[in-house]
Amino acid sequence: MQSRQLNRRQYFNELATTSEKYFIPYIKRYRQVGKGTKVLEIGCGDGGNLLPFSRMGCDVVGVDMAEGRIRDARKFFQENGAKGRFIASDVFLLKELRHQFDLIVCHDVIEHIDDKEEFMHKCKQLLKTRG
Repeated sequence: MQSRQLNRRQYFNELATTSEKYFIPYIKRYRQVGKGTKVLEIGCGDGGNLLPFSRMGCDVVGVDMAEGRIRDARKFFQENGAKGRFIASDVFLLKELRHQFDLIVCHDVIEHIDDKEEFMHKCKQLLKTRG
């Protein structure tokens, strides 16, 4: 593990920068993203990827199975004056999230999934009709 991954605040900030500089411009090539866009990150960790979306006025939800990462996400968002909802759970157990999102972000997650086809099928259930 690299030292930057041990310093959670530094890692949060690096992910936020990467998301703002690369993820969001790429996504904007294909769909409008902004105020009111509902964004879910599966495996959100400390939530750094979601910070720029929140700053743009998106409604962000981060889900991660690691309770410690979710605690950090809440703390880092609060320190940044950002809004976001963070849940420690297996996202696919949260039935209330079905058909809620315009966009799903999975950064450094899919490579850890054994059955990728089933994972994508489940992700589709979380998206709105045109998500």
